[in-house]
Amino acid sequence: MKQSHPAKVFIIDDHPVLLAGLVALLEKPDDIEVCGTATSTESVPKVIKPPPDLFIVDIYLKTSDGFDLLKLLQQRFPQTPVMVFSMHDEVFYAERALHSGAKGYLMKSESPTQILRAIRNMLSGELYISERLKSLLFSQLDTTSPGQITNPIKKLTNRELQVIQLMGQGKNNREIAVIMNIRLKTVEAHRFRIKEKLNLRHSTELIQFAIHWVQREGVMQGSRFG
Repeated sequence: MKQSHPAKVFIIDDHPVLLAGLVALLEKPDDIEVCGTATSTESVPKVIKPPPDLFIVDIYLKTSDGFDLLKLLQQRFPQTPVMVFSMHDEVFYAERALHSGAKGYLMKSESPTQILRAIRNMLSGELYISERLKSLLFSQLDTTSPGQITNPIKKLTNRELQVIQLMGQGKNNREIAVIMNIRLKTVEAHRFRIKEKLNLRHSTELIQFAIHWVQREGVMQGSRFG
């Protein structure tokens, strides 16, 4: 049954070209309307009337904490589902996003047709993850496999992952403390726990791991993470 009014979608993304492209894509169908955009947590209105039917969020924002943003939206707009729309591999980030309150995860490399399909699925009340991710999550349910190898990054908390990403971008402890708005001793404590969890012997190995991780994931210089 066709809706009498188009579904309202609010987009949070600080990449101007990608934001403009997504807005243009969503303006074409009659059943979807972009009701607003923002580039950071601070620029999201505290009250949107009426609330949107869906938020589409990039969790890598230059001035915002991505996973805290998901929790903030859940608090302010508990009835509005959130889809994460990211350039970063769902294998590493989708599970974290879903645990932080997102109801869907879609990579920016998907086709326009798939993007619209995913959005409509969520607007109809469904969760959305790709078939690839579903297969991966189901395979992880098999805990009987001997010698099963798990991704060491999954051992890290969101804060620890942010620290390792900032290290990989060349930030020192003081710079990380300023960016994350935490004490220098807290950064040092995060680094110690990261080394333990990743079974790294000394700081040189940790820095090498961080640089390799950032290069592999293509994390943009200056971007922040939850």
